[in-house]
Order: sequence, then structure tokens, then C-alpha cells
Amino acid sequence: MAVDHGGWKAAPQAQPSLGLSGLLSPFDALDFKREFWEKKPLVIHRDDPDYYADPLTFRDVDHILSTSSVRSSELKVVVNGQEIPLVEMAASGPGGPSNGLEVLYDLYRKGSTVVFKFLHERWEPLGRLCRKLSGEFSAGFQANAYLTPAGAQGLTSHYDTHDVFVLQVWGSKRWRLYESPDVLPLQNRHYRRPADGPGAPVREFDLKAGDLMYMPRGTVHDATSNEEASLHITLGVLPVLWSTVLKDALDQAIESDPRYRRSLPPGFALDPGLREEAAAALAGLLTSVATAVQPADLVERAASRALVGRQPVLDGHLLDLEGLRTMGPDTQVRRRAELLWSLSHDGSGLSLEFHGKVVRLPARIEPELRYLLAAETAFTARQVTGALDVEGRLVLVRRLVQEGLLTLV
Repeated sequence: MAVDHGGWKAAPQAQPSLGLSGLLSPFDALDFKREFWEKKPLVIHRDDPDYYADPLTFRDVDHILSTSSVRSSELKVVVNGQEIPLVEMAASGPGGPSNGLEVLYDLYRKGSTVVFKFLHERWEPLGRLCRKLSGEFSAGFQANAYLTPAGAQGLTSHYDTHDVFVLQVWGSKRWRLYESPDVLPLQNRHYRRPADGPGAPVREFDLKAGDLMYMPRGTVHDATSNEEASLHITLGVLPVLWSTVLKDALDQAIESDPRYRRSLPPGFALDPGLREEAAAALAGLLTSVATAVQPADLVERAASRALVGRQPVLDGHLLDLEGLRTMGPDTQVRRRAELLWSLSHDGSGLSLEFHGKVVRLPARIEPELRYLLAAETAFTARQVTGALDVEGRLVLVRRLVQEGLLTLV
């Protein structure tokens, strides 16, 4: 399979958003990747309380609370160190779920932390930030927010199974980091807190509004708010791991070669000679895996996996679908802002990958397709260059509006 040499492409953004450089400033992003990523925590202190006001403010959270559905499992409260969906707490309270907001505030006044899960899916500035970082990292990003009243602790000491950026938005928190028993734990690994606690902190510090902390997955931590309420965002990073790529290689070998689907020798468990024979056979199979798979193909599959979980950029798409009925060759369209795409071709045609799907197109329209993929401003079907006549160009443009790659202006 031949792949566009540019790999995944990013469309221009409709408006600026914090990227990794802005997130870490004044710390250098390249130094971060070399020295800290998956290695050790990084703390950045700033004397700029409004540094992260673009993605979220304290007032924004007040608005989100007043307009949130308490029936959503994504709104939680921390009680005795554990996250519990608000809907469960409200269901047993006076008035049932309809009185959920009062239940939430009653718990908050008593010291409970309010947790907003997957807030990037409901708050566009956070969604824009996650999409920007996702493109830079080739990884999924998700945003949670944690609102803790003054002088309270949220979750008990624990670690996350994904890397985390903590953005302090309001107030301050006292953070404690501890020795970790696990290095880069996988998602199915959970922290087993010792009966006598996590031990003495190896690092303790305050994060104030505008400050940032990065923690590799597996960093044991807890935090307590100081004299005022604390609001922070956690950006969770979901990268493609080498373990996933290696599992893909093994799955590919198992699917294509019946040798990997055969049983071990009958009776091997009780026969030392058969166990030696099985060990030799396994060594041969492992060698065969290394020669049977194509590393470049596995990396391409990893690239697709990295982008498939990215939140689609589909604002206005419902209007676009209605507008298709009256769309003509002089209707202006544009490529969606922040869209990531990849174009590849093989003997059967073109594969245009975006939004976690693949759109198949004939190879003969590659010039027209590359025109609209490269366009950084609005254009019409009539303006698309290539061998297709105007009607053919309109068919192509309509198809890509329908699929969500283009949008009407």
C-alpha cells in the first residue's frame, strides 16, 4: 500500500487554540518529549492566574452545572474517596433526580469534589484543545474537570493508567507524589494501595491558577485544596503503545498462517520430551512472526488507530445534509477546520481516511481530490481542477459534503 508522503494532514484551524507549545510555555516542547514524556513528572509554575481561561473558567463551570443533566453518568461526586454518579445519589434523595442539582451542591458544601467526565465532548473550547493536541501527539485526548471545595481532598492516593496533564484553572491545590510500584501500567492494571498508605511523599508542592503538571501513567498521587475552592482540568493522553502494535503483528500472523492455529503436542503437559519439542516449535513460530509481518504496514495501522478515536469535527453537518438538495456548481464549500486526513492508493483505487472511517474513490479523480484537500480557502465545484467535467466535480464535492469532509460556507 502506498501512502501519501505527508502522512496525516491537518486542515487549517478556524480559530487559534492552545497546542503543546502553548500548554507548556515557557518550557520547550521538544525538551519535554525528550526528557519527561513517559519518564518523570514536570511542574510549571506561572504568575498568570488566567493562563488557562480560554478552555475553561470558574464561571463556565457554574454555567455547566446549572445546565447539566443530573441523569448523565458523566457528572459525578467524590464521596469517601470514591467517584459516584450523581444520578445514583439523587435517586435516593428527596425529590429524586429532578432535585439532583441541590443534592450535588449539598455534597459539595460538605466537602465532596464534583467530577465532570469527558467534558471535551460538551464544552467546545476543551474539545478544540483536545483535537489540537491529538493531532500533535498522534494520540487520543480526553478532558475531565475537578471542582473541589476549600480545604478538601478529592480522590484518595491512586495512579492513572494514562498520562495526564493537570491545568490549574482556579484556586490552588497541594499535590503529593509518591513512589510508584508500577512503571507505565497498562489499562487493566489497578493501584493496590498498601494498608498503611502510600508512604511519605517524594515530592510535595502547590499548583496555583495558571500552573501545569504532567504525570506519566503510574504516578501515585493525591491532592488537597487550600483556602479557596480549586478547579483543575486533567487532559488524559491515550497513545498507541508498542504492546498494541506487537499484538497486531501476532494477530496478523495467526490470521494468515495455520501453523499458529495448531495445538501443542497432545500429552505435552506430562511429557518432558514433548515440552522440549513444543519449546523448539514455539521458537520457530516467534521467528516466523518477525519475518512474516511488514513493519511499515503495522505502523500505518497504528497511525489509523491513533486517529480513529479522535472526536469528529461535524459542527453544521445537519445543515449541510439539508443543503445538499439545492447545492450547485457555484455553491461555496470549504474543508473542515482541524480535520485530520490521510490519502493512500493501491491497485483498486484511492482510500481517503478521516473521522475514523475510509471513503473509497476511483484513482482517476486523484487530481481533483488533491485540489480540494489542499485548498485552504472556500471554493466551488466549478473551480476544482482536473479532468472531470463540471457535473463530475459537483458529484465529488457533494459526496465529500455528505461524508463530512467538506462543509457549506
